[in-house]
Order: sequence, then structure tokens, then C-alpha cells
Amino acid sequence: MADKIKAVVLAAGRSTRMKSERSKVLHTILGREVIRYLLDSLLACGISEQDIVIVVGGNRPEIEKALGGKFRFAVQKEQLGTAHALLSASALLAGHQGDLLVLVGDNPYISTAELQKLIAGHRRQRAHCTFISAVFPHPPPPYGRVLRDAEGRVSGIVEEKDASPAQRQIREVNAAIYLFDNQAVFPHLAEIGNRNAKGEYYLTDIIEILKRKNLQVEAVQADDCDIAIGINDRWDLQAAQKKFNERTQRRLMLEDGVTILQPETVTVEHGVEVGRDTVIYPCTYLAAGTRIGKNCSIGPFAYLKNASVNDGETVCFEKKTG
Repeated sequence: MADKIKAVVLAAGRSTRMKSERSKVLHTILGREVIRYLLDSLLACGISEQDIVIVVGGNRPEIEKALGGKFRFAVQKEQLGTAHALLSASALLAGHQGDLLVLVGDNPYISTAELQKLIAGHRRQRAHCTFISAVFPHPPPPYGRVLRDAEGRVSGIVEEKDASPAQRQIREVNAAIYLFDNQAVFPHLAEIGNRNAKGEYYLTDIIEILKRKNLQVEAVQADDCDIAIGINDRWDLQAAQKKFNERTQRRLMLEDGVTILQPETVTVEHGVEVGRDTVIYPCTYLAAGTRIGKNCSIGPFAYLKNASVNDGETVCFEKKTG
């Protein structure tokens, strides 16, 4: 089926900067693994589990155990770069006549809306490759810079470590989210070399190669530059926790009629349900599996996990004196 999309999620990276024995894609944000956020977005786009290939390395047992389901797995025996990682999935994608979505597993900010925008732009332009770029209003993170010619057309991507001082001033970066014509990308992956600062086979080099072959390459700019940010260390993890927590609280307050007092001291994990006119007091943590009814009072100083609170009930820490 020519219009069918399959996806490859690159998740073989080590947790070096996480200082952890656990794969970084399995660290949690609001009680949910980092990789689950992007998998949810893929599934919401209509891509089935059977059409999602996850590239793993020595972390395969823990990732398979955590995810379950019907996802397919490809093993990258050596971590030699993103192009090498994609090549590791070639046997599972041979013969696919449609498009191939390639993403990195440590990015929880990838939304269904941005993926749908990418797919629509790719098909409208009938491109061989379309990727998402992000324009930062301030100096960007150390990601690949998008190069454009005098007419504003994409000409390549240069990784920051290989960029010139002038190129590092570019604020449009590669978000590492690509949509390829599957039959156009794989024949050219072997042309990618590793003569760069890290000695790795960069998938970003495919852009310049495809352009040289006179194949069409387009970039779709994201509405939110956060979409380019990956989770590389514990600081990135807590920053994501804060952002997702704020989104959850905003939804609860504006859409569900919940009052949250001093929200900066409150945490609401993924999947928690809170009924209308409930008040959540300061220093409260609502962990996964918690269901709270209407007109409840929760906190202050409450921690609930897998708890069920009926309508009108009060849960708080009360210290008695005397």
C-alpha cells in the first residue's frame, strides 16, 4: 500500500549522561516512560504497533519488558550513529512501498499534531524526504543546524560540532523527525561516511546526499521549538517533568473545573483523573492510577497512588497538638 506509513524509533543509546543503569528512554516523566509519549503520538496518527520498529542495543530486554505489545524490534549491535541505527532496521522494512517515519526515542515532546502537519506537508509537496525543523528565539541547544541556499531551500544539515562559527549562529535546528520515501532513503544510507568530529554515521548527512541526487527535500517548521528537545540527562528530565506537569494542571483547571492552590508545589502524574469542583491544596502529589471524584478536598501534604476518592471526600495530613 503506497500511502501506508511505517515508523522507526531509534532507542539504542546508552544512558551515559543520565548516570544510570537504566535506558534513558525508560526514565519516567509524570510516571510514564519517555518513549511512551512519542509512541502514543505515533499510535494516535493511525500507525499500528506492528508497523513500528524500535531499534535497540544491549537494552533490548528491559525495553521489550517495559513496552510489551506488538512492536517489532531491530538490534543495533554497535552504536555507530543514527544512520547506522536506521540501517539496523533495513531487514524489517524491505519491500515497504510507502513512507517511513524516523524518530528518536528520547524525545517526549513529539505531538500528534506536529506529526500530522509533517505528513500533510510531505504529501502535499510529494517530497522524497521531509523533516521537522525548529526555530529558537534564543541560541539553540547543541543540535544540527539547517542549511539553506540563497533561495531559502534546504541544502543540508550540519551537526554543531562540525559547524563553522557562522553556522552555529543559525537558530533553525533539526528536530530529528524525518519522513522518507522508504524506497528513496535505504539505497543511499551506505553512502554516508563518518568523517566528522564524533566519527559517527550521521543520518543528517542523507539530506545533502538526496539533494545531490536531485531528489526533493523539504522542511516543515514546528509551531513549538520544544519539539526538538531530547532528554539526555537528569536536568532535561526534570525540565520535561515541569513542563508536562504545567500542561496537565492547566487542562485540569481550564477544562475540568479543578482548583489547584500553589500549583508549583503540586504534581499530577499521567492518567490521574480529578472531578469537577475538587480543590487540590499545596504540597500534594497525585501519582499514577489515582481517581478523585467531584467536590473533594485533597491535601495539603497528601500523597496518593492508585487511590480512589469518592465524591465529597477529604484527604489531608492533619497534625494534632496537645
